Amino acid sequence: MKQLFITILFISHLICFSQNKSEIDSKINDYIKHLIKRQGIPGVSIAVVKNGEIIYKKNFGYANIEHQVPISDNSIFRVYSLTKPIISVGIFQLIEKEKINLDDIVSKYISDLPASWNHIKIKHLLSHSSGLPDMSPTSEFKDLTEEQAKNKVFKQDFKFEPGEKYDYNQTGFWILQKIIENVTDEILADYILKNQFNFGKNTFFSSDSRDIVLNRVTPYFPFEKGTLMIDHPYLQGSYAHSKNGLNITLDEFINWDKKLTKDEILDKESMNVMWQSFPFTKSNKSFTYGWDKIMVNNYESYGFSGSLCTAYRIFPEKNLSIIFLTNGLTKWYNIDNIVNHIASLVDRDILDINNLAFETVLRATYENEDFSSNYQVIKNNPIFENNNFEAHLNDVGYFWLLGLNNSKKAIRVFELNTKEFPKSWNTFDSLADAYEKNGNFEKAIFNYLKAINLNPNEEYKTKTKIKIKKLRG
Repeated sequence: MKQLFITILFISHLICFSQNKSEIDSKINDYIKHLIKRQGIPGVSIAVVKNGEIIYKKNFGYANIEHQVPISDNSIFRVYSLTKPIISVGIFQLIEKEKINLDDIVSKYISDLPASWNHIKIKHLLSHSSGLPDMSPTSEFKDLTEEQAKNKVFKQDFKFEPGEKYDYNQTGFWILQKIIENVTDEILADYILKNQFNFGKNTFFSSDSRDIVLNRVTPYFPFEKGTLMIDHPYLQGSYAHSKNGLNITLDEFINWDKKLTKDEILDKESMNVMWQSFPFTKSNKSFTYGWDKIMVNNYESYGFSGSLCTAYRIFPEKNLSIIFLTNGLTKWYNIDNIVNHIASLVDRDILDINNLAFETVLRATYENEDFSSNYQVIKNNPIFENNNFEAHLNDVGYFWLLGLNNSKKAIRVFELNTKEFPKSWNTFDSLADAYEKNGNFEKAIFNYLKAINLNPNEEYKTKTKIKIKKLRG
């Protein structure tokens, strides 16, 4: 009964229309503490800026777990690919000064590229639509010099014609770095730090987490062993700085955000161009010139993230910015959804009701062994009327299965979904998938057969029967 009351209180707490600073503090504190526990995040620095004023700022957890060093205002974070929007701003500063143009071909500024690359334009690099071979994954490039990395990609073929579609690409930002350096006759770090950060003492460039830096947080990731461990990702030299090299404190990031939103780094016209959707010729992807464009309850937002652990987002119409910095994670999560949820805790207008439903169901399954009664409370709340709870339960189940690596809890979520939606083939297919990953092939087969009986699609039936045959050995 106590947990049911907490669930009801949690929902009502989230959706109240008017709130003071202490209520916002309470909501975000509660959510971040839950998130840290759920996802195994070592440490967090977070700020929310509204109308140029800090309405929330706090540090959580540890900069270094083994020595129990807490995150503080002095903590410096590698922001990884969140560097890229800052590079985009640097490019648009040069455009403002009429030193370069979005439609300029790269060969205008760089002479030693392959001939087949010369028709690529600056706009293609910023929008990740160049089709160039990629300086990725990091594991294949981390020990290469710039010359070696360059020679490696120069030998590879184009993926597609420039402008066709979005394809996240590191090579493009290496070229943007070369353009900046050739046009300004400065190294990238000096140019960016001078023109955007006034050479702030706690802002610098380093793409090597092995460098010893006072107050820099220790990075922890599960990518190597599947469990949390110290992980020092790196790339040799400075050629990767435009891709992932910015290091910064939360306070320095806040100062940068305030200047950006006050048009002190770029003028309003340049900002508007930078945030225009790129017209991909064969894709409906919503992306601008170096920034993600994300719609939340019909409000436009612009931002980016880095290595699944750092994120920045601006909601221009609301004059609201969110800065979310961490030093790693144990379990994968969708960082854009996290930012969306934090935004909704601050401003009811930005509330994505589908994301709220997902987060609320997920939290109920996390905090309760028997979560079925909590789920009924959530489902029957009027604010979630017409929500697709079959999809929410399916997403939560897969979050447990793939994100949190807990097949037993995933099975319980999927079982609830089959009871709630017994005529859906997909609920049984998902349950079968979880049983298969759990090693219980007998129950996997049983549920795949149920899915076959409910799904009239012959192609699905054929593929699933082949899967069942393999499970039977």
